[in-house]
Amino acid sequence: MASTISYPKLPQKLVLTSTKAYFSPSRTISYLNSILDPAENILPLLQQHADQILFVLIPDFLTIYTCSQILSSKYPSSTSDSSSSAWPIALGAQNAFSSTSYGAYTGEIVPPALSSLGVSIVELNHAERRRLLHETDQSSAERAAAVTALGMIPLVCIGELDRPNLSGPLSQSVGTAMSQLTPQISTILKAVPKYAPVIFAYEPVWAIGAEEPAGVDYVGPVVQAIRQIAGQVVPSRTGEVKVVYGGSAGPGLWSGKANGGNGLGKYVDGLFLGRFAHEISGVRGVVEEVVESLGG
Repeated sequence: MASTISYPKLPQKLVLTSTKAYFSPSRTISYLNSILDPAENILPLLQQHADQILFVLIPDFLTIYTCSQILSSKYPSSTSDSSSSAWPIALGAQNAFSSTSYGAYTGEIVPPALSSLGVSIVELNHAERRRLLHETDQSSAERAAAVTALGMIPLVCIGELDRPNLSGPLSQSVGTAMSQLTPQISTILKAVPKYAPVIFAYEPVWAIGAEEPAGVDYVGPVVQAIRQIAGQVVPSRTGEVKVVYGGSAGPGLWSGKANGGNGLGKYVDGLFLGRFAHEISGVRGVVEEVVESLGG
């Protein structure tokens, strides 16, 4: 049976950034306004390549309403639904509750409220929430199901806990990683409709907050294995599965300028940026690299 749910269209490449809980509300608003300032040369690049690149801002919940108002006012669409805007910047959320309706869920953020603000992508299953708040594969799958039921796309963080021992065969290290990643992937894909798009953010837990990201020679084969597993879990699924990389991701990683020319861009569909994009120069650097790789 065909889906009656409409999902946002995902272009070829994604650049996502989360402020986590690092920013004050005023800094978040200033950060967004800087991204939207043409003088910073981020927005003009995104506009020029709107059919190829989507930028996603994922702010904290104290500022998500204000961010929604800014984006809908600066980028009015042809309808009253801000999520239908064709401009190359989207609003994301850092989490969502597992209910598809409003109700007595004190302290929780329900998906219909996020949808009403024009949120198109919802981050789930981050390693920090698993560690600090004891979220699990199953609880994340329940949230993903609620998110997809309301026409939003889950951005599901997955990652292995332990740093690989690369002194041995690479295939062994990839296999060890996939033994932890496969349950995370399969639980999500079995919980959401087969027509729903999903974004997996591969973030090796040992690389989150590290001085440097995981090596491209390791990440590349793991990402290829993630794609293979995703294609096997639900063979009949029609929804697109994209894989982006996070975990100390920043300027230089996509193109390989950070490590002698071996870039990650050839393996992944985008980057999920953290603290290395907390300064506007970092955002600009990554967007410029992605644009350059497209020949723009």
